[in-house]
Amino acid sequence: MNGPNFQEAEAFLTVADRGGFGAAARELGVTQSTVSRRIASLELRIGKRLVERTTRRVGLTQAGLAFAADLRDVLTRLAEAEGRVQSEGGEPEGLLRITMPTAYGRTTIVPRLAALARRHPRLRLELDLSDRYVDILEDGFDVAIRIAEPTQSGLVAACIDRFTLHICAAPQYLARHAPVASPQDLADHSCIVQRTYAPRTNWRLEWSGKTVEIEIMPRIIASDMMAVRSLALDGAGIAVLPSYLARGDLASGELVEVLTDAGLPTMNVFAAWPHHRANLSKIAVLVQDLRYIAG
Repeated sequence: MNGPNFQEAEAFLTVADRGGFGAAARELGVTQSTVSRRIASLELRIGKRLVERTTRRVGLTQAGLAFAADLRDVLTRLAEAEGRVQSEGGEPEGLLRITMPTAYGRTTIVPRLAALARRHPRLRLELDLSDRYVDILEDGFDVAIRIAEPTQSGLVAACIDRFTLHICAAPQYLARHAPVASPQDLADHSCIVQRTYAPRTNWRLEWSGKTVEIEIMPRIIASDMMAVRSLALDGAGIAVLPSYLARGDLASGELVEVLTDAGLPTMNVFAAWPHHRANLSKIAVLVQDLRYIAG
C-alpha cells in the first residue's frame, strides 16, 4: 500500500481552504487537473470520499472535514520539524535546487554559488539555467531567481539585485545605417530581441517627459539574452541589453548606447521560494548570500 503523500495532502487542504479546485490550483501554482488528480489519488488510497463536487460549489464531506482538521495540525508540525532538523547545528546540508534565467544566472548567480559550495561542503546544488518559466512548486525547486516580483501565491520573495536597461548597437552597425535621433527611428532599424518578446514587441521608454511606446518587427529573435548581446556585438542590429551584460562592452566601446536621453525602467531581481520551506537553513544561507548583490 502506498504511504502518505505530502503533495496530495497539501492539495486537499488548499481546496478546503479556498473552496474550489481552480482557486487551489492558483494558490499552489499548478494546473487544476493536477489538483484534481492528487485529491482523487488521496481518496482512492484512504478509501473515503473527502470532497463533494457539484456544478456550483465544492465542499467537504463529513470525513473530509474531520480529515482536514487532523491534517492541518500534522502538516504544520511536519514543516516545523523539517525546519528544526535543517537548522540544527547551523550547517546546511542536502540538495538545493535552483532555477534561474540563463544570462543572469551565468553572469551573476553562478559565480557566487562556487563560493557558497566551498563554505558549505555538505550542501549539494542542482542548477537549472533556462529562460522558460519554471513553476517551482510543481517542479520541486527550492529557489527561483525571477526578473520580476513573483505574483504567485504560496511563495516568499526577497529583492536581491537591480539592473538598468540600455539601447545598444555596435559602432560598425551605426556607421552603416541612418542615425537614431528619436525613439520613432527604432522602427526602421534591424532590432534584435529575446524570444520572450517575439514575434512583435513594444519598446517602452520615457522621452522628453512622456512615455513613448514603439512597436517594432524584430529582425532577429534569439532564445537567450547572451545570444542577443553577441549578435549586437557583431553588428547585426540594435538591442535592449541589461547592464549586467552590456556594462563592459559599453566601457570598452565595443557597443555604443543610442538614445542616451531615453529613460528605460530599472529592473528588480528577486529570489523566491515556497513559504512552507522558509525555515530551511539551506535556503536561508543562499538568500543571505544573494542579498549582498544588491548591497
